[in-house]
Amino acid sequence: MNFSKFFAGFFLGSFFVLAFQPFNYWFITFLIPGLLYHLIKGESIKGTFFISYFFGFGLWAFGIFWIENSITVYGGASPILGSFLTLLLAAFLSLFQAVSFTIFKLLTGQRKTYEIFLLFPATWVLSEWLREFLFTGFPWLYVGYTAVDNVLLQGYIPVLGIFGVGFLIVLISQIFLSLLGNLRDLTQRKSLYLSFLVLIIIFFGNQPLENINWTNSTGKISAIVVQPNIDVKEKWTQKGLQKIKSAIEKQLSKNPVQSLTQSSVIFWPEVAITSLIQKNRIDEFRNNILNENNMLGMVVGVLSVTSSEEINNSLIGMGNISGIYDKKFLVPFGEYVPLAGFFSVFFDFFNFNRPQIIPGSKNDFIGNNLIKISSAICYEIAYQNVFLSNSKNTNLLFNASNDNWFGTGLGPHQHLQIARFRAAENQKYLVRSTSTGFSALINHRGQIINKIKISMNGTDLQSFQEEVILKSGQTPYANLGKNPFLFILVIIFFIPAILKFRKNENFV
Repeated sequence: MNFSKFFAGFFLGSFFVLAFQPFNYWFITFLIPGLLYHLIKGESIKGTFFISYFFGFGLWAFGIFWIENSITVYGGASPILGSFLTLLLAAFLSLFQAVSFTIFKLLTGQRKTYEIFLLFPATWVLSEWLREFLFTGFPWLYVGYTAVDNVLLQGYIPVLGIFGVGFLIVLISQIFLSLLGNLRDLTQRKSLYLSFLVLIIIFFGNQPLENINWTNSTGKISAIVVQPNIDVKEKWTQKGLQKIKSAIEKQLSKNPVQSLTQSSVIFWPEVAITSLIQKNRIDEFRNNILNENNMLGMVVGVLSVTSSEEINNSLIGMGNISGIYDKKFLVPFGEYVPLAGFFSVFFDFFNFNRPQIIPGSKNDFIGNNLIKISSAICYEIAYQNVFLSNSKNTNLLFNASNDNWFGTGLGPHQHLQIARFRAAENQKYLVRSTSTGFSALINHRGQIINKIKISMNGTDLQSFQEEVILKSGQTPYANLGKNPFLFILVIIFFIPAILKFRKNENFV
């Protein structure tokens, strides 16, 4: 066995983390997928499995080690045990890369051009898609997210979405490495010409797409984005509840609407208020909070209780806006524990006073005749369909979050990058309010207009106020969704399998 290639795979996977926030060296995505392909190109099936596995382990071990913070700080595990369990999760996730590229190896034959231009990029993207729903789902560290700052590909985001842009990135990497190899072999002229042609089309097609406004401005509001800076453990105490209620009263007393001509909305983070609110008494709760400020709009995260006594993580609109949105996708190691029966042997997760939360069913727009807010709570912004399902009618996106589960590591930076991509994907402004950071206002191109940094040391409440342009309409990706492109990738993936089956059948 070639252990040097295993180490090379691990190094490439580890280095790949630098393409994401906060490092943002997006240009390395034009190298690493192609280098991985060349590592496994001449390998056996067994060798391909282990090289791909070590690539995945390098990516996950360094890319999601921030999960250790949840397990140790909020799960009560020791740092050693927390690190072990995080690496165990990384070892499991690495199987997606190992199995996917092993199947790719089984499907390869003499069609080298097909492998480079279609099959390998399709395999990469399909392995990401499978992570979206298999084994509770973990849609994180998709290569396409790096394109939000990639000036060569930004125009494709609202057209192709996360999987289409990911396909382009891997394709470019494949072509680039192929060009370097074929420049010394003039007998491969057809391959050289095709490679240059594809790169020219991709890069020159970006600018015209970037200049297109797929959505239209329909109005403006003033957004007041609030970051309470209350730690999770304090938040779930009576003292923390009183602290946040006082903060809301203080923010309302400023009455920012007096100096503005357009509507104003205050955005609060996920479960800003931890007391349980009965869903059939929401109006009473609204009136108690706002009092004389009923003409001021506010979106606030709460825990809502259904008639069957189930507790949902919800957002509710107050004042001149209304609506309720319930969280559908819960955070692994934040709100639920994947494979809980196994992990409960090692530690008692959520060892502080918080109730058991389950996914809810309410999916209202929060807003009024002018404002139509499509919401995503925390981790579920990584699922494209949360916004896609409402894209026809929405004109503003909102992500309420509670990123202090994951400390000050890479997690909050990666989460913000995902939010920026969702804004660019739908070409609509996105407001983001979190308990301890990053809170931000993101424009329709995915660029940050204003931001509040992470604060984990008890800093007082922070906020900012910015003008938000409401955007109606749909991007091509929002209109078609992800399924048509994924269907094409599945066809690309299965063509070699069908051809191999027919070849074997004829041989028999």
